[in-house]
Amino acid sequence: MKKFIYQVAGWEFVDSEAFGKAWKEAKAKASEVGSPIYRLVIKGETVNQEVFLKAGCFLRVDLAQPKDLKVF
Repeated sequence: MKKFIYQVAGWEFVDSEAFGKAWKEAKAKASEVGSPIYRLVIKGETVNQEVFLKAGCFLRVDLAQPKDLKVF
């Protein structure tokens, strides 16, 4: 089972569903504070750190360019 931890300017929202309740809460908080949304995707021992892009998808942080980040 995967675990999704959305991170917005110091706040964290946790869910087992990729775009469930935690995503909605993170999106609302990001809109409130004008911040990008990062997330950790945890599956077993594997942890991937991703960021939400203007293109409307998540991408690994190490592959993302600052100009492409979606600031809500």
